[in-house]
Amino acid sequence: MEEIVFFNPGDAIANSHDFGEALRSAEIYKTRNALQSPLVIVKPVNKDDAGFAVYFADEAAQQAETNKQQAYHIEKRM
Repeated sequence: MEEIVFFNPGDAIANSHDFGEALRSAEIYKTRNALQSPLVIVKPVNKDDAGFAVYFADEAAQQAETNKQQAYHIEKRM
């Protein structure tokens, strides 16, 4: 079963149409900032929205709190 989480699209650390590029961006961000906090790479639930985004895993909400948040499927946890 796929887990659906909600994020504010404006809070993304990185965005890309390519999963590999999103993964590289997440790895670089995590290394440069010596992060202990986990990151997630997500893909929008809505098929009309293409691409991937990187967020802090701690910022995920299980239900939309405001209409500003968008639903995503988690592709990879880091």
